[in-house]
Amino acid sequence: MERELKKQVQEFERQLDAALDALPSRGWSASSALRLASELYEIGAFKTGIDAAGYIDRGYSILANSFVSGADGTAANVKSEANVPQMLEDLAFASHYYMIREYLYYSYNVSGAMSWSFLDGRVEIRFADKSIPRQFFTVHNDYLLGSRHHFRDFNHSEEILRLLKDEPEGVITPNLEAALPLIREEADIKLAAYFSLIAPDSQIDLGGYTYEQFLNVYRMLLIKALYHRYFARAQDALGAVYMPETDLLRGIEENLRISADTARKILQDLVYDRDATAGRVDASYFSLMREGEPDGRIVMRPHHFATAEGMVNVLRVIAQRRPNTFLEQVSNEIGSAFVRRVKAAWEVEGFICHSEVPLREFDASLPDIDLLVISVEPTLGYMIFVCELKCPVPPRWAKDQLKVLNKDSVSKAFQQVEVLKRFIPTEDGMRFLSRMLPKEGHPHFEGFVVVIEYLIITSDNAGMFFGAESTRMINFRTLERLLRRSDGDMALIQNVLRTYAEHADEALVTKMAEFQLGSLSVAYEAVTVSPLLEFPQGHWRSDPERQAMIDAFIADGMHPFDVLEHRPPDLVVVDHSRGNDEGGE
Repeated sequence: MERELKKQVQEFERQLDAALDALPSRGWSASSALRLASELYEIGAFKTGIDAAGYIDRGYSILANSFVSGADGTAANVKSEANVPQMLEDLAFASHYYMIREYLYYSYNVSGAMSWSFLDGRVEIRFADKSIPRQFFTVHNDYLLGSRHHFRDFNHSEEILRLLKDEPEGVITPNLEAALPLIREEADIKLAAYFSLIAPDSQIDLGGYTYEQFLNVYRMLLIKALYHRYFARAQDALGAVYMPETDLLRGIEENLRISADTARKILQDLVYDRDATAGRVDASYFSLMREGEPDGRIVMRPHHFATAEGMVNVLRVIAQRRPNTFLEQVSNEIGSAFVRRVKAAWEVEGFICHSEVPLREFDASLPDIDLLVISVEPTLGYMIFVCELKCPVPPRWAKDQLKVLNKDSVSKAFQQVEVLKRFIPTEDGMRFLSRMLPKEGHPHFEGFVVVIEYLIITSDNAGMFFGAESTRMINFRTLERLLRRSDGDMALIQNVLRTYAEHADEALVTKMAEFQLGSLSVAYEAVTVSPLLEFPQGHWRSDPERQAMIDAFIADGMHPFDVLEHRPPDLVVVDHSRGNDEGGE
């Protein structure tokens, strides 16, 4: 960002901060404001849906530090007609603030990320780097299509609503007892869909409690949130839930056999309060809030908690509060599990995989290959993906997203790929590849073609900030969906990887959101509701004519080397007849 523009942006940022500090609701009684904002979110999520109420949640997280402060002020009565419009107005401004904060982080840290213009009392902010809106689109697209996939066989929602209609809230009745197993089933589907690669019964210590204990508490709270969400729909009984911590601790101890002291430590990492504010932990990592007074209640927004993916959020909190614990207990566990999960996704579609393959015998400076994927191509030879896997905890906001640029994060994968690209064409590289191929040889030919491609697979990043790189990148949720739909068709997979950015850019829709900042009119570009982008359904392995086509190819005397008249530069030919330790190009 050139110097004069940077000064204008910094002055704009100062105006933005001053306007946030001056919002009327920040002078209200903190807990009253918290309760009012929580109720408004629940009403919005119920009436317009989670996405439409997203602006309330963004504003809620920006104002959360004042909500939980316990500060006195002019009481904001939830029933007051005068307070509701003001709170909605303040939440809307804070939501704009949330988005501008994102764009400021990108602008200050990534050259060419955003385009700013200041002209005649108007500020406009647009995406300059296409990889940024593409990332927003991809994550939301994955979420919606993934939800459809995970819940494809769950059809109990109407039954739960029928059972809860006219039932007293929170009272054990035969209908509630019938509904609870169905709600628990829904909770377990959600937990399976969320990002958590750690085994549910893992005993790793997260800081005074095990992962298994955390997961059990979180599951209990998720079931509670789902119950209240269904109850709201069944009886039009909207609202947040207010839980005295002593009651919650007692319930955890009685139902889960987890001591109150241990449960209290878990809640400390699940609930945003004054300690979180003092520790500068971002409020967007939390769904639960605590009233700021002594013995303040824990506030749950059921519609929010039911979709908040708190399992990954707690990992973010631990990484910030107890970085050594995260590095020693969590980081390696997630990394190894990530490799296993990605490997399994390829293998279930019939591909041969080798994971964590060392290359030290050839050169001590060579990185291990995280995953080598081999596709047996009956009329060609082999198609190989050399994959680098990077699994930082998926980000929640801009400061997290920018961590992929750290030298030990996703950016490192591109350097490792370049090293591997130089190694593979060498004589040692040929020998190594030959050793990795199936020892029984190709099913049809002694001489064949091996095609090499390189791929970076991440926990979340779909190429954000890396648009200029030639090596393709995909996040594991997109990859898993692609592999499920590929039916083992490597040509389909390659085509999608080559064209995804183009198709995503065509599908995503942006709009200019506008608001007033004093005398300034501010407009910024944002990704909005867009068509879903699904991959074509492959029919390669299940095609009944597939074997006949292969047989005809061989019967006609065709050979893989027939493709070599215009050989692409990254095509490698390995002559298996020379032995498994020999290779040629």
